[in-house]
Amino acid sequence: MTLHLDNLPRTIYVEREEGKPRVVMIDQRALPGELTWIRTADWRVVVDAVKTLAVRGAPAIGVAGAAAVMLAAFELSGSRDGAAAIAGGGGAAASSPRVGPGRPAEDFRSFGGTSFLAAADGGGFRGALGAVASEVAEARPTAVNLSWAVRRALQTAFGALDRGQAAQEASEALYGLVEGLIVEDEAASRRIGAAGAALLRERARALGRPLRILTHCNAGSLATAFYGTALGVVYAAAAEGLVERVWADETRPVGQGARLTVWELARAGVPATLLCDNMAASLMAAGRIDAVVVGADRIAASGDVANKIGTLGVAVLAHHFGVPFFVAAPVSTVDAATADGAAIPIEERDGSEVCPHPPEGVALYNPAFDVTPASLIAAIVTEEGVFAPSALASALVM
Repeated sequence: MTLHLDNLPRTIYVEREEGKPRVVMIDQRALPGELTWIRTADWRVVVDAVKTLAVRGAPAIGVAGAAAVMLAAFELSGSRDGAAAIAGGGGAAASSPRVGPGRPAEDFRSFGGTSFLAAADGGGFRGALGAVASEVAEARPTAVNLSWAVRRALQTAFGALDRGQAAQEASEALYGLVEGLIVEDEAASRRIGAAGAALLRERARALGRPLRILTHCNAGSLATAFYGTALGVVYAAAAEGLVERVWADETRPVGQGARLTVWELARAGVPATLLCDNMAASLMAAGRIDAVVVGADRIAASGDVANKIGTLGVAVLAHHFGVPFFVAAPVSTVDAATADGAAIPIEERDGSEVCPHPPEGVALYNPAFDVTPASLIAAIVTEEGVFAPSALASALVM
């Protein structure tokens, strides 16, 4: 199979226009009908893009989170009134999502022992940046990559300040960090792809033919800076001739599979079939799916995995029909501080995504994620290798 990965655009990157930093993101709300980009120098626009799914996918929103902090730093360092504006609540317009049971989102206003109250005095850059970081991290609380990247951004900025550098120099250090995160993310995805392809190679060898693979949601190039996690595994395997076809769940209610996954698979030249979410069971019963590969938004210490709503159902079906269920994610998705799936915060989105105009008196329920227990997962594929779910967190700590 000849892949055409050059047909896949970069999901998110940074550039300068007349010396001013900008973040450039594909507006995924417009896909598959139109390929358009958001270009902005305003951190609030980046936060809004994360909340409204213009940019989505755990690795990609991690990059976006660090980029938002970077833009805020440039705003703060270049404006005498920047800290006061942020202290006064000049944040993104979109409301923060509701969060179901689990550990609350991290509060960065006191990061490194610096209180947000410092923004009220003349040395407010550090405190105001911490306030922005908290707002960014709350934009989508389930995907731990977001708070992971925000934490790295604050460590970079505050480290520069601690070395005696000025706020402008700290901002430049953040720009360099975001460029580095983008490179890191693609490299991690490609290593995940190689490790996952080795798993699929064994499966194809056992069956004596190329594989029919099911995926749910979009964990492809669009969910990362470039290449993809679950679809990165598919791309690496397809390059070896190991893939016959990818079955893509539509992934209601927002349709990431229907709008995004099949769009990029078609552009990359991988045979793909779109199916409704309730069709996977009959395919597995008929023996037409050989493996399931999905991404992840947070992996608890126990190996329980939070991913797009509907993943749990697919995992239960795969277990019942004896189909191996693989999770592909970077190590930044592993949250060793969260004991198990019950402690993962689950974002609840506006019910209008489920039904814009429900009958009077009908309530709407719209959790964005569900949790798949480690017992249903055959292996977790990371850039550091392939792990049994229960051994992942301890292996990475060592």
